[in-house]
Amino acid sequence: MTRKQLLRKVKEEQKVIAREIKQLKASRKQGKRNGRQLWNIESDIWRRKFTYRHTHIAYCEFRGRSRHEIECPREDNLPVQGKIDAIKNEWTEQIEENVCVSAAGSN
Repeated sequence: MTRKQLLRKVKEEQKVIAREIKQLKASRKQGKRNGRQLWNIESDIWRRKFTYRHTHIAYCEFRGRSRHEIECPREDNLPVQGKIDAIKNEWTEQIEENVCVSAAGSN
């Protein structure tokens, strides 16, 4: 996968997560829960927001933005740097795999 393809794929995944968060927030009302408990809905929202935030930070840094350009969080709301690094490492590996496969195929 090329860098451009990867970034396009990540952006599409971000849009899907954002839609899911919006739908889950709308399902908080008693009449729209479909038998689910509120704590369960809130937990799903929190997980998706966590994933979205860290993927967004990794995406922006991967494209060359500084952390200060992306967000300025409060001291008690800092992102998990290990999660961001893991995401960026996974993307780098995917791109390097494509480069290795392309180089092996051209020989």
